[in-house]
Amino acid sequence: LALPRHQTLRAAIGWSHELCEPAERLLWARLSVFAGDFELDAVHYVCAGDNLPHETIVDLIGSLVEKSILLSDGTPSGHRYRLIDTLRDYGEEWLKHLNEKERIRERHRDYYLQLAYRSEEAWSGPRQVYWYVRMRHEHDNIRVALDYCLNTPGQVISGLKLLSSLWFMWVACGLAREGRLYLEKTLELSPEPSAERCKALWVLSYIHSAQGDIIGAIAAAEQCSSDAVRVGDSGAVILATKMLGTAAFLQNDLHKASALLGVAIEFHKSGRELNPGLLPSIVELSMVLLMQGDPGEAETLLRDCITVCTQRGELWLRSYAIYALASVCQATGRTTEAMANAREALRLKRYFHDVLGIGLAIEVVAGQALAAGQSELASRLMGGGQANWRTFGMPQLGSPFFNAEHDRCVKECKSLLGEQAHEEAFAAGKKLGLEELIELALGEHDSDDRLPQD
Repeated sequence: LALPRHQTLRAAIGWSHELCEPAERLLWARLSVFAGDFELDAVHYVCAGDNLPHETIVDLIGSLVEKSILLSDGTPSGHRYRLIDTLRDYGEEWLKHLNEKERIRERHRDYYLQLAYRSEEAWSGPRQVYWYVRMRHEHDNIRVALDYCLNTPGQVISGLKLLSSLWFMWVACGLAREGRLYLEKTLELSPEPSAERCKALWVLSYIHSAQGDIIGAIAAAEQCSSDAVRVGDSGAVILATKMLGTAAFLQNDLHKASALLGVAIEFHKSGRELNPGLLPSIVELSMVLLMQGDPGEAETLLRDCITVCTQRGELWLRSYAIYALASVCQATGRTTEAMANAREALRLKRYFHDVLGIGLAIEVVAGQALAAGQSELASRLMGGGQANWRTFGMPQLGSPFFNAEHDRCVKECKSLLGEQAHEEAFAAGKKLGLEELIELALGEHDSDDRLPQD
């Protein structure tokens, strides 16, 4: 039996329902398919039709807001609406009663699948930040759409399409753990080779690489390549080649990395697909060249990459190219330029929740702080970098190259500060959130030991 207060709440909701017009009740029921908040375009696509003409939707939404059934809120990506959970649950009961739940859930899935396609298509252009903000707002509804695909017979391929189109959410926006779990589960449910499975496999390889799981990255890329040959998907073969090049780079197999990344660049150099084909390959190849002792060629590649990104309005990979340029400057003794570039990379990373990119840039800033005689600050930055990185994956990407540089900085900090003072500063850094860490690295943090401004 329900507790008295629950019975009272349900009676109040029932009374509100009785006060609604039939069309308002129907829209309320259909809106229950949404999780979190949602936009007006989604309401038109998912809820209109079958006794709810499109031209009535705006007025009905207004009426539900006036009746306090719907909450309304302005956001950076547009005006959004939300049902509180108790009202959503009540509406869902009515949707089941109307025998519309499966149809409306399918419409909901279709809307967010189309939105995922649009976001992927636009990701490398001037509205990149808009799409980051927009898709983070849509996160709850993406989960609902994915759960529909995973739990409805015959919908697994749609799940693969949705997941792989949102590769940038998993890799660029700090959601790698979630993306990996969804991809692994969905791939298990779809074992037969297909173009959709190939794309999901190279996205999974990308996530594994970003998390520092090189063995997992290689396994997914090799499976992608094998399946792609069977289904005749040449584009997936090239992207699998790129992912194998990334894995080789992280393993310090520089000759293999150079060859494989070079193939990916040649295939994509027309610029048709900037991300995730061309631009990441260029940045990674530049790092390989740096590791091989050719900083001049690395710098030429990176400046070309930055020019392409700037022309297209692309910020995410541009920030990686600027970070890599900071590493080149650091290696060639241009300390002022290294710091300026590392900080510029962090300023761009602020637009995204890109934990991996922030972790890499923080390591360069820490190295420059150490070179400037601010070893306590360097220790704090490294502590913050490691703690935040672990929310996403393995610090330093599990790479011998990145680990060696990190270990060198830690050793030098211990030598200059003493082990206890280093550990205390490192522990203090571990308490910093991502934004606090960026503030510290940019000299904005409230601290007596700040780095000088650019």
